Amino acid sequence: MKKAIDTTTIGGRIKAKRVEARLSQEKLSELLMIKQNTLSKYESGDHDVPTDVLSMVAKLLNTTPSYLVWGSAEEEGWLSELNIIAGSIKNPAIREAALKQMLALAQMDAQLK
Repeated sequence: MKKAIDTTTIGGRIKAKRVEARLSQEKLSELLMIKQNTLSKYESGDHDVPTDVLSMVAKLLNTTPSYLVWGSAEEEGWLSELNIIAGSIKNPAIREAALKQMLALAQMDAQLK
């Protein structure tokens, strides 16, 4: 009997998404350019996953860093990521320009429907 993957942890969510993508640890570690042993330690929770690796994992596994970190619904994850990004822009003029860009994209999306 196969043991269920514990998706209450970052490592468990990485493993679940990796299995869902039908990638072996060996293949994913190769794509990430890290040792398989390191990926194994991330999945087991023995090592913290560095932010840059987490971003690459999310991209390769077609998910969001927010989902991997917090386990939130992937749609909610995008909103969380946007909030994190917007909050990291300290210059008010740049933040305002970014928000205007997002508004323009939302308007374009609405017109396409």
